[in-house]
Amino acid sequence: MHPPSQTAPATPATDQRRRSHGPLVTAWSQRPATALRSIVPDGDWSSIDRRLLDAFVAQATRESATTDRAATPWPQPLFSQYSAYPLAGERLSYETAVGDRLARLSRAVVLAAASAAGVAVAAPLDPLAEVADGLWLLAEQTTWCWAAHDDAFRRFGTVTPSLDEPFLDLGAGEAVAAVAWAIAVLGDELDERYPGLTDRLRTEAEQRVFRPFLDRDDWHWLGLDVDPGGEPDALHNWNPWILGNTIAAAAVLCSPDRAELVIDRAVDGIDRYLAGLPKDGAIDEGWEYWWNGAARALEALETLDRLAGGRLALDGLDLLPESLRFPLRMQLSADWYVNVADAGARGDRSLPFDLLHRWGRRLALPDVVAYATAHRDPDAPVATDRAGLGRLVRVCLDHEWAVADARSAAIPLPASVDLSSIGVSLAREHDGRSDGLAVSLKGGHNDENHNHNDLGSVIVALDGVPAIIDPGRPTYDARTFGPDRYDIWCMRSDWHSVPAPRGLLQQHGPAFAARDRRGGDQGGQASWSMDLAAAYGLAEHERWRRTATLDRTASRVVIEDVWTLDDAAGTIVTLILWGDATELDQATLRVHRPVAGIRDVVLQHDAAEVAIEVVRLDDPMMRSSWGDTITRVRLFPHPDSDRLLVTVEAAR
Repeated sequence: MHPPSQTAPATPATDQRRRSHGPLVTAWSQRPATALRSIVPDGDWSSIDRRLLDAFVAQATRESATTDRAATPWPQPLFSQYSAYPLAGERLSYETAVGDRLARLSRAVVLAAASAAGVAVAAPLDPLAEVADGLWLLAEQTTWCWAAHDDAFRRFGTVTPSLDEPFLDLGAGEAVAAVAWAIAVLGDELDERYPGLTDRLRTEAEQRVFRPFLDRDDWHWLGLDVDPGGEPDALHNWNPWILGNTIAAAAVLCSPDRAELVIDRAVDGIDRYLAGLPKDGAIDEGWEYWWNGAARALEALETLDRLAGGRLALDGLDLLPESLRFPLRMQLSADWYVNVADAGARGDRSLPFDLLHRWGRRLALPDVVAYATAHRDPDAPVATDRAGLGRLVRVCLDHEWAVADARSAAIPLPASVDLSSIGVSLAREHDGRSDGLAVSLKGGHNDENHNHNDLGSVIVALDGVPAIIDPGRPTYDARTFGPDRYDIWCMRSDWHSVPAPRGLLQQHGPAFAARDRRGGDQGGQASWSMDLAAAYGLAEHERWRRTATLDRTASRVVIEDVWTLDDAAGTIVTLILWGDATELDQATLRVHRPVAGIRDVVLQHDAAEVAIEVVRLDDPMMRSSWGDTITRVRLFPHPDSDRLLVTVEAAR
C-alpha cells in the first residue's frame, strides 16, 4: 500500500472562479424561457433498425438459461481488478468489466424501448427487468470512477475509492449518463413496475457526480487552471466528455433548479473547450480522439438544443465546420489514417458516424455527409452495444442515418491538408483517390496531449496502406500518463521515423518544438519543411531542417534532412516500416508489403551504412494495427556529410 499522502485537500468551488463568456454561454443564456425538455431525440422506436434488434436479441439468448446451461451472470467488476491499477499498474481488466456491464444495460434499454413501442422482441428475458437489474447493480457498484483515474491513491494512500469524496472522471460520467438515458427512455415504465428504483439512482448520482462537480474547483478538466504565465491550461477530451454526460444526467435526474445550476456550470466549461479549438479544427490528440473530444462537445450541443426546444443559436460557433472535417482530413484510405499522438492507424467503423451525418446535414456540409455515409454498411447493424447508451439512443432514432448507404458515397480524400495549429500536413498523389503515394509530416511541440516526442515524424502510404509508419501506442497502463511515459519504447523518438542528431533523443516539454515550419501544395508538387533543432535541445546556432515532398509528376516522395552541427558523430536517421525490408544494393531497400494486392515500396538513400531490425510486437493494441512485426531501419550518414536523402517509390 502507498504511504499516506500529504497532498492538500481538494479545492472547493468559489464564486470567484473564472467564467467563460464565449458563444456557447451566450447562446445558452438566450434560450427560450421554457422548462427543461426531454433529452431523447424525436423519433420512432417502432422503426428501429431490425439488424440491431436481432443482434441484441441473439446476445440476450446466449445469456439466458437453458436446460443445458445456467444463465450468464451480469458482469461483476471485482476489487482485485480495481486494485490491480494501484498495485500493479494494470487497468484494462477493471475497465473491461465495467464496460461489459454498461453494454448489457444498453442492450436491455434498446430492447425494452422497442418492446414498449410495440415491436415484436423475441428476447428470452424480460427487457425491463434486465434494465432494472443493470441500474440496481450500478447503484450498488462501489465507485463509478475508473481505477486509473481515482485520486484516492494519491490523496489518501489507499487502494480503495473514497465514498465521501468520489472522483468525477470519464467512468463516472459514462455511468451517470447511462443511468440518465435509461430513465429518460423508460422512466415511466420503471416507476410503475419498480417504485423507488429511479429515486435511488437519483440519490447515487447526486452523491457521486453532481455534488462533487459543484463542490470542487480543482477538476483539471474544467479549464480553470492557468500556467505560470497566466494563460489557461490547454484542455483535452475529458472536458466535453464529462461535461456533456453531466448535462444530460442533470436534465433527467436533478430538480429543475439543481439542473439549471449544474448545466450552467457545465456549459461554462464546454465553452472554454470550444474557445481553445483552433480555427482549422485540428485536435492534437489525434483523429481517433476527436470522437471523444470535439464529438462529445457536439453531442452536448445536441442535448442543449433539445433542452432549448430546438432553438439553441449556433451562429457564433463558426469553428464547427472545420472541426467536423478533421477526421476525414486525417484519412489515408477507407481503412487507414494518419495516426499522430495516441490515435490508431486503422479505421473503426463502429464509431458514431451518425453524429457526423447529422451535423453535416444540419450545416449543409456535403463532404462531411459523404465521409459519414461512406461508413454506413447497410447490411450491418447501425451501432454496437459499446457505443454508450446516449450514442445508442441517438442512432436508434436517426432514420436518415438508418437508410444511408455506403454504396452511394465516396470518401472525400482531399489532395492535400495543412493543419498549421498542430503542424501536421498530408498530401496524396490523386485528389479523391487512395491509389498512389501519400506523405504526412508532423510538427508541433513535445508538450501536446498524448505526446510521443516525435517531431518531424514522416508517414508514407502507397495505395492507401502505410509503408513508413508511426508505430502508435500500446495498451494503456500506469506508465502511460505518468512520469514514466517516455520509458515506453514507442513513445520515444528513436522508435519513430525521425532523425537523431549525434544520436540524441527528443525531449519532452513545450520548448522542444518544431520551428520555422513552411510549405504548401503547388499542384505538381506538395512540400513542407521545418527546423527540428529545438526538439533535441541543440545549440542555438545549430540547425536540422527536414523536408518532405510529394512529387506528383514523378510519383515519388522525397525525405531530405540537411543539418549544421558542431559535431555530427553518432547521427542516425530512423525509418519505421510495415513490411519486411530487403537490401537490393547498398543504396536501395525493397519493402515487401504484408497486405495482398498492395504494391511493394522501394526506398533509395545515400547513407553510408544501414541497420535493419525486425521488432516482434507483443502488445494487443499494436498488433491490432501491424500484426506480428514491424521493421526499424537506421541510416548512418557519411562522416563528413551534412545531408541525407531518402526517396520512396512504388516498386516496378
